Amino acid sequence: MMSTNVLVLETSTESGSIAIVRDDVLVAELLFASRDSATGARTEALGPAVTRCLDLASISARDLTAVVCGAGPGGFTSLRSAAALAKGICTAWATPLYAVSSLELLAWSAGLAEGSFIVALPAGRNESFALDVTCEPDHIAVTSVPYLIRDDELRTRALHARSVLVGPRLDIDAIPRAASTVSHLNEIRDRGSADLDAWEPSYGRLAEAQVKWETAHGRPLSA
Repeated sequence: MMSTNVLVLETSTESGSIAIVRDDVLVAELLFASRDSATGARTEALGPAVTRCLDLASISARDLTAVVCGAGPGGFTSLRSAAALAKGICTAWATPLYAVSSLELLAWSAGLAEGSFIVALPAGRNESFALDVTCEPDHIAVTSVPYLIRDDELRTRALHARSVLVGPRLDIDAIPRAASTVSHLNEIRDRGSADLDAWEPSYGRLAEAQVKWETAHGRPLSA
């Protein structure tokens, strides 16, 4: 059987991560700052980090049999950069691209016990991107669509639902990690590959530049 080499990219938060999975075994992982924590500006660490991770796994991009990309929601520029890099690799080497929700990846990364949880990622403006999940003995079930919610309302929702909050600086402090896809790769593959021409990450809200343009022009940018 031919060996598989899967590159996984996750850049929805300030702490990005990359993993190489060979035959369903993690062989390389790197963490890096995808955004500057003080200024919020994007960093240029993604490309070098991918190169380094490939080197650690002793492979090149042409050896990849699939790429998995965190699909957000999260930081616009960092998600867009990872998506562009993933599409470029997949287009150049005719490699399938798979997308996975960064909120679902967060649930997989947190080492949850059985129970009800709300996984959440910072959205800025005192808001969070969130997803309701239930952890069962051998499965994490998603029980809502992703939603945008004010941080104070998020805490209230968790109390009413008797759910534990999971995410950066929450009840269970965790971030989505690329390496957490290892035990879920078959599930990701079964969902089907993305259309390279049409796929984009889910940013959770419009980019600030688009909001400003639409405000100035009084109409949607897509119109």
